[in-house]
Amino acid sequence: MAGTQPFFPGYPSSPQLYTNIEEMAKSGIHAVFQARPVATTQTVLGQMDRRDRVVLILLDGKRTLQDVARLTHHSELEVAHILVRFLKCGYVEFLGHDKEH
Repeated sequence: MAGTQPFFPGYPSSPQLYTNIEEMAKSGIHAVFQARPVATTQTVLGQMDRRDRVVLILLDGKRTLQDVARLTHHSELEVAHILVRFLKCGYVEFLGHDKEH
């Protein structure tokens, strides 16, 4: 992926970043994320709507996007949109994909 613009404004434009994004995309519904400590502060949690808070709390580094969708009764696409917002804010980190898939 050649280009000079970073994928997310404010993030460094580096080959490592593009590798992680490509890996996330390949992982799809089997992608695993973990909430970062900054996202679990009372200030940040207090600014989120209930749906987003529930998704964030379920991101424990073990559950896949598909697991979170099932537990919240939201579509996988809806959870993916929430995760994109969280990534842009720096609230979650991508850990890889579920090794069983």
